[in-house]
Amino acid sequence: MMTEATQHQIGLMQHALGINENHREPYRNYFLASSGHSDSADLESLVAAGLMTSRAAPSFCAENDVVYHVTDAGQEIAIAALPAPKKRTRYEEYLAADYGHSFAEWLGIDVPEIEYGSWHPNDGKFRMVSHRAAGEWCNTQKEAKASYKQALSASKAYREAV
Repeated sequence: MMTEATQHQIGLMQHALGINENHREPYRNYFLASSGHSDSADLESLVAAGLMTSRAAPSFCAENDVVYHVTDAGQEIAIAALPAPKKRTRYEEYLAADYGHSFAEWLGIDVPEIEYGSWHPNDGKFRMVSHRAAGEWCNTQKEAKASYKQALSASKAYREAV
């Protein structure tokens, strides 16, 4: 009985299980191959080693097809051979988190709010405001953003000068 599988054979078991470095949980367990398949010899050696089992394919498949299934021992080897998972990026952590915030808010960035003027003399105008700065009332959001950036720069220069 073979105790070690080649890298190619491990790859066949990983393919049969539907796993890779990004998806580590098996979601299937089969490999359908015809009698002349290029991987038949490797699959049969895995069956002989007890890492896979084989049986005839269902009736809707070709007559000479064979279905291979990975055993528990083969599954352990296939999963253990996967590379270590990469460290999650902050954005991946954000996607996995259960928050109702935007990515900028999740990072702790003070996102400016857009205020809509609804009273005289600012009716129909916009301005951007945060705790760091407040822009002027402007006719368009684009102008309001430019005004906010200018106020933010002035606020930053003032804080650095003090």
